[in-house]
Amino acid sequence: MLRNFCRRIGPLRCSLALITLLVISAAPFADGGTHLHDWRLFPNVIAPTVMLLLVFALALDMTMARIFMIDATDDEHGRLRAVIWFEFLQLVVMLSAWSPILFKQLNIPAIN
Repeated sequence: MLRNFCRRIGPLRCSLALITLLVISAAPFADGGTHLHDWRLFPNVIAPTVMLLLVFALALDMTMARIFMIDATDDEHGRLRAVIWFEFLQLVVMLSAWSPILFKQLNIPAIN
């Protein structure tokens, strides 16, 4: 099933989804500090940077899929609609996972 889904969305979008999953899985380990010498380098420095890049990459890919839907056949239209929803879901989950760290870094108070 996963192989068919990756074949349907394409290898680049599948790679993008795997990278997004890796960044989402790093969010619980981030504490908002800057650690340069141990395993905390990935969740505190690398993953937040990649997360911001993925926000723009996912938004751009959703926009381009919507543009390609204009001249698409019915089968391609359904495939691109599924891609847009899948990437939207990735974007929402990633932003939800990283929102506590983003709020902390931007000094936005928590909602009680």
